[in-house]
Amino acid sequence: MGQSKHFHVQGQNVVIAGGSKGLGRELAILLTQQGAHVTILARSPGPLEETRQELLSHTQSADQVIQAESLDLTDPTKVQAFITSLPTPPTILLIVAGGVAAQVGFFASLTPQEIKDCMDANYFAAAYIAHACLRRWVKEPPFPPAANAKRHLIFTASTAAFLGLPGYGAYAPAKAAMRALADTLRAEALLYRAQQEIRVHCAFPGTIYTDAFYQEQIRKPKLLKELEGSAEDQGGLPARRIAELMLQGLQAGRFFVTMDGETELLMNNMRGPSPRDRPIRDWVMGLVASLVWPVYRWKFDRRTVEYGRGEMTSQEGGKE
Repeated sequence: MGQSKHFHVQGQNVVIAGGSKGLGRELAILLTQQGAHVTILARSPGPLEETRQELLSHTQSADQVIQAESLDLTDPTKVQAFITSLPTPPTILLIVAGGVAAQVGFFASLTPQEIKDCMDANYFAAAYIAHACLRRWVKEPPFPPAANAKRHLIFTASTAAFLGLPGYGAYAPAKAAMRALADTLRAEALLYRAQQEIRVHCAFPGTIYTDAFYQEQIRKPKLLKELEGSAEDQGGLPARRIAELMLQGLQAGRFFVTMDGETELLMNNMRGPSPRDRPIRDWVMGLVASLVWPVYRWKFDRRTVEYGRGEMTSQEGGKE
């Protein structure tokens, strides 16, 4: 995977929020192999140190800097302090933190705390570090401003940002909010074009086969499993392949990055005024989606009504 004029990483300072496990870990390995200076952030010191040691084995030069920092990304004060403490601001901020395992379930069965926790772990964990990093970028533009210098702010949302299925009442809104934030910041970044170029991106992976995915299946309602398909039939990919496809999209200069056809259809059916990276293809995909997805929605709704009438036990309704 070579370098790109759109997304050059060799020698750049990369911070990965949520970089100790799963997709974040695989992205960290690939970026280290491409010669980036990588700092990974997560809450648990153990997995952080294990991943840091793994990254050291993939460095390409003796002066390549690999660091790990235990940080609660849901605490804005600590996040701001961390970004402020860096000797120089990162060139690339890649936000991969988040998840759904603990908060999957029908909305009425969730506690208010679970709803808040899901928003904290997904949206606010991303918003706080994006905010802190953007503030520092604005205060410290590159000097001298090199002609090809770019700073990148990359969010990792989910296919769930485009599709509301029963059971994702806490998770899907958090990822949709992240997509809206990326859209807004892409436009706001134009305010600073005279001083620097800030590129904003948002990736939308579908099912990623990680330990967290299989933990999620334990609590996932039966109806949601039926609508998505079995764990083996969801068209998911291992974290390494998702990371490769994500970097390929960034290297192509895309604002919205998808890794599968289903997500691409959904995205183009709901894109609105968001920029189109491939205008003709995106328009065709949007047209196809406008014909296909109403059929799927009808099927999903019919099965949900049937489930509520005949298969949803009182225990499922109150506790799943």
